[in-house]
Amino acid sequence: MVKPSKNAQGGGSKHAGGKSKKKQLKVKGGTASRYTTRNQALNRLQLKLADFRRLCILKGIHPREPKKKVKGQGKTYYHVKDINFLAHEPLLEKFRHLRAYERKIKKAKAKKAYHQIDRLEERKPQYALDHLVKERYPSFVDAIRDLDDPLTLVHLFSLLPADKRHGIPNEVVTRARTLGLEFQSFVTKTHALRKVFISVKGIYYQASIYGQEVTWLTPHALAQTLPEDVDYRVMLTFLEFYIAMMGFVNYKLYYDRSFRYPPLLDTKLEDAAGGIVAVIHDLAEKVAGGPKHMAGQAKKKSAQAKETEARLGSLQAKLALAGGDNEMDDEEEAAAAAKAARDGDDEDMEREAGDEGEEEDEEKDLADLIAQSAGADPLAREDAKLCSTLFKGLVFFLQREVPRDMMVFIVRSFGGEVCWEGEGSPYDPADGGVTHHVCDRPMEGKMVEAREYIQPQWVVDCANWRILIPTGEYTPGKPPPPHLSPFVNAEDEGYTPDYQETLQRLQAQAKAAREGRSIADVSEEAGTRALTAKEEREEEEKAYKQDLERELKGIPYSRSLQDGEEASDDDEESQSGDEDEEEGDEDEESGDEDDDEEEDDEDGEDDEDESDYEGKTADEEAPGTKRKVSRLTQEMAMRDKDIVINKRIKDMGEEAEMDAMRYVMLPRKKRELYKAMQLGLAKKEARVNELQERKDTMKKEGKYGHEPAPAAVEKAAAAPKSAAKAAKAGGKKK
Repeated sequence: MVKPSKNAQGGGSKHAGGKSKKKQLKVKGGTASRYTTRNQALNRLQLKLADFRRLCILKGIHPREPKKKVKGQGKTYYHVKDINFLAHEPLLEKFRHLRAYERKIKKAKAKKAYHQIDRLEERKPQYALDHLVKERYPSFVDAIRDLDDPLTLVHLFSLLPADKRHGIPNEVVTRARTLGLEFQSFVTKTHALRKVFISVKGIYYQASIYGQEVTWLTPHALAQTLPEDVDYRVMLTFLEFYIAMMGFVNYKLYYDRSFRYPPLLDTKLEDAAGGIVAVIHDLAEKVAGGPKHMAGQAKKKSAQAKETEARLGSLQAKLALAGGDNEMDDEEEAAAAAKAARDGDDEDMEREAGDEGEEEDEEKDLADLIAQSAGADPLAREDAKLCSTLFKGLVFFLQREVPRDMMVFIVRSFGGEVCWEGEGSPYDPADGGVTHHVCDRPMEGKMVEAREYIQPQWVVDCANWRILIPTGEYTPGKPPPPHLSPFVNAEDEGYTPDYQETLQRLQAQAKAAREGRSIADVSEEAGTRALTAKEEREEEEKAYKQDLERELKGIPYSRSLQDGEEASDDDEESQSGDEDEEEGDEDEESGDEDDDEEEDDEDGEDDEDESDYEGKTADEEAPGTKRKVSRLTQEMAMRDKDIVINKRIKDMGEEAEMDAMRYVMLPRKKRELYKAMQLGLAKKEARVNELQERKDTMKKEGKYGHEPAPAAVEKAAAAPKSAAKAAKAGGKKK
């Protein structure tokens, strides 16, 4: 007979409905379950190594370093979540399709079917990276923050030569140059450039876009060589994503400012190496108000065209009438001439009013651009306005040895104009409007009096410091002053170059002139001129020494404030000297008394001094009363080791003493350790001095080193006699 189960009986079930409890399996969580090797990832994704690397670069996935490398030390590990993320990528199927398509092309090459190869190359499937840009950068500000590397790589490949051996196609180089010129033209138009530094590696730029600082590096415009130890396939993969990203960023920047995108390049200027000038001319066709303003502008143009046509029609009618009636009176001719003159004056006035309106519109547009680029920070707005008008009204002539692209970019970003000799120059140098002549070689005998002759470094230094520096030190043929990096903070480095102090002084004077203050009132709080960094350090060092001296003399900080010792340093020194003399006299008088009586008197006097001091702080003393001076000296209140340490520090000299006194500002534990170290050094020095004294006394007594001189003489005289006796003894034995 079959025994009924517990569930059937209904008495042993722990769950409702008679269901049995399921066993829960423990999930193993550790390094082995979170990380996977590269080979395992390749097997799962069914990709080749080259396609896997390409996909990781495009998706922004990097290898990881787990704490425990379960599969071995010499392997590359990836996170399992990253591999799962790659497994759902649409590009994965595209790469597989491309791999199959490459096999078809390979077979056609093996069969030497050249027509089929051309047809397959033309129909080769393409893929887009737009979804990856949106995926990696959800907001536009995120893309601006990560714009440093894309700009650097795009500008690098824009100057590299197209090379089939290294796999650098011409289309990529052209596209990189176009994107670089578009971004530079935007920075120039919005006056967003803030810092420039010329180094051996290249030229560092920093621009402020949407309140974010974007820094990139541009190589020098020289012949570039392609090293063999660089993997250009990896760089081209990065460049492929960066080109897609830069296209999105440039479009967004232009669209937000209502600029036309893509801007049309002037082919003549581009062929003449005009560079950024070819793009800037096209950017002038800006529409400030968007599509509505475009429609209004078109209507306005059509109305003006109608008025012009009506005026021309009336003029033709008058001319026909005048041709029909040749016998016109002189009075009628004079009246017609006067009317034409009045009409011409009215047109001139309308034209001037239109020009003034255009200037006001430009100023409003400039204010809007500054507000959009600098944000709500008033200091950033002021700096942006200063950058946009730094070179306003100045025309720079660039000589042929000067790097044109860099100079055009910097000068136009800060509000200046540029021209050069040759095709593509926006201005004619012979017109006489040139104010600065930029050259990098001596110009003796060829200088024009109306121009300032400068080196290219002057433009960069003026841009970094926001002032027009005197051109005397930047004359061609002379070594220029040091080129200071605007990316280095002197306070963090702890060192301020001398030339930087000069520039800071000029900067303060220029700021005072802009604010309408005199140069003598640069520092309003102090009421004197602005202190240089060196003078400020000297003042801080002086105040630091005074605090140390007060602390060593046992003067409390509150007491020094009450006595007014911080206001007058000379009075403090004289008072401290008088107190030391009084304390010394009282020490001599108290030295004749017994030890027990001294201790009692000192204790009583200490109590009296403390009560007097408390009375001073609580209630003001009478003006005629005199404070009783304490007989407690500093050495009496110090321990033996403190006395030894102070004596050692005083023997080190004045400068070394002030340096050693800095230990007073240390925390208590470190101060005690420093005292113990100094005490050990003092003991060693005392021991050395003691041994030196013993050595000197032994030398004087003749007990140090060799035997005394008389004994040595007697020994030297007895030496020949002993040698003769030894010779005789040897002869007898023979």
